[in-house]
Amino acid sequence: MEERLKALETAIKLEEDGKEFYIKASETTSQSHPKNLFKSLSEAEDKHITSAKEIYEKLKSENKWPKFVAPTEDDMGKKSVFPKDPKITDNELAEITDALNIGIEMEEKSIKFYDDLAQEATDPFEKRFYIALSREERGHYLDLWDYQEYLQNPAGWFGMKEGFRLDG
Repeated sequence: MEERLKALETAIKLEEDGKEFYIKASETTSQSHPKNLFKSLSEAEDKHITSAKEIYEKLKSENKWPKFVAPTEDDMGKKSVFPKDPKITDNELAEITDALNIGIEMEEKSIKFYDDLAQEATDPFEKRFYIALSREERGHYLDLWDYQEYLQNPAGWFGMKEGFRLDG
């Protein structure tokens, strides 16, 4: 039981670190899309913190994994279209790119952590909780990666998203 509590403590810390990072990242840019992206990621991490803390308290008091199914974000089929922000300066682009890279690394770490916990889980509700968190973190990773691709090559990004066509 102690091992499960420690895993949840680590999960809570990961989510709190992510939330803090995304809040700071949203505050350092004046560009609307990355500001909104980082803000929404901080809000998602806050939901993960709430779920993990609720499970932690129940596990601690009941000494067994609670019958809890974490609510999941519905990102399937979501298609991002990035707004045209005012001209991004080279300095802003570098700051946004750095934040995206750090966010991607953090999400990769979280995905691996939750995948490993899901593999080790023996309780089906525990397994489902960690699978749900891993899936949501993967969605965050893809959102960050998608925006990074857009910044690096907008024309290529639109071609990839919209599909290449030949008019003739």
